[in-house]
Amino acid sequence: MSVENNSKEELILFPQIEAHFRKNFTTLVKRFTKRAGTMWAAEDVVQGAYERAIRYYRPFPDEDFERWFSIILSNSLRDFLAAERGYSPIEDEENVVEEAPYEGCPHYPEEIMREVFDLILTKSEVQIEILSLHFKHELSATDISQITDYSYAKTHQIIQRFRNELRDLYG
Repeated sequence: MSVENNSKEELILFPQIEAHFRKNFTTLVKRFTKRAGTMWAAEDVVQGAYERAIRYYRPFPDEDFERWFSIILSNSLRDFLAAERGYSPIEDEENVVEEAPYEGCPHYPEEIMREVFDLILTKSEVQIEILSLHFKHELSATDISQITDYSYAKTHQIIQRFRNELRDLYG
């Protein structure tokens, strides 16, 4: 598929994000200018938030879009300010090899996957959200930390503990 076709598809797939961008971009840049330091920095923060919204849109319901985008915007500002201070957790974490969600075999028998998803539902709300994003939508701990209120460390720890539980159960 050509890049041109891909761009047209994205516009069709993300009308809510496009409408939000057209309506709110200028206002958001003005709102974040002081916190980001300059107008150009605020533009980078807001653009980064919209880029994340497009990248991670599928797992989230339309009715929570404003709340979800607000979290992404806050995370985008936090990451921008950290990078300005010389710390970029994204770059550091890229060197960490995360295990695949299914231990290298994406085709577990359907019955086992059903049991895994049933086990996820027995956890706390935070764990259910993180584990569902990881196992159902195949997002990494880094991705989840960028689009939720949870830190990378907390996200990674929950996923790792659940994987250890699965190892104990299934060997």
